[in-house]
Amino acid sequence: SIGCINNLRQMGIASKIYADDHESRFCFTFQVRGDNVFRKAWFNFLQPYQQTTNLLLCPSKTKKFKELVALYPSEVADKAVSNYSMNFSLGGCDWPNVWDVKNWPPVKDSAVKGPSSTVHLTDGGTKPTNTKDPQKCVTAQSPEKPGCWIVHDPANDAPCIGCVTSQGDPNWGGPHLRHNQRSNVAFVDGHIQALKALQWYWAGTPWLKPSIGGEN
Repeated sequence: SIGCINNLRQMGIASKIYADDHESRFCFTFQVRGDNVFRKAWFNFLQPYQQTTNLLLCPSKTKKFKELVALYPSEVADKAVSNYSMNFSLGGCDWPNVWDVKNWPPVKDSAVKGPSSTVHLTDGGTKPTNTKDPQKCVTAQSPEKPGCWIVHDPANDAPCIGCVTSQGDPNWGGPHLRHNQRSNVAFVDGHIQALKALQWYWAGTPWLKPSIGGEN
């Protein structure tokens, strides 16, 4: 939808402004302290650079996602939810002594070799199949993960091993095909495309790797 595309565009702009304030680095996918006593997601980092929390939600919400929002109202402080997912390989994470920032640092703009073919944000989320077959990894029949906010490689999903393909983990997953069996995908260079999952998402996909990028 036009609303979804505009949301992604605005979040892309917010990310650029954030990077200008933080040594040209992407925001963390998430930051945690202690036993989840403090947790901040990528959309919380971008919030000060946006005008509204409405950008966090694609207008094409599913019934399953609406049930989740009823449990976690986005207007309550620190209970924000999003049905967009950020590429973990760009933001990394910061959880001292668990998933430490020294092992998972956010990348700099300059480290992205193919900005026009490296995924930044997309519609989330689904439970993908760990396969290199683009036709089977994510399909219209893939189970939904409502509120999934991290997109990552199903075959290499460290540091949360097995989380992407687990139905039990609500945070990590694949793209959700909610726009005529396509996902809206925002790339690092700022352009947005409606793509079928088979065009960019499978086990080992280069489209999520900042050091490589996909093929245009």
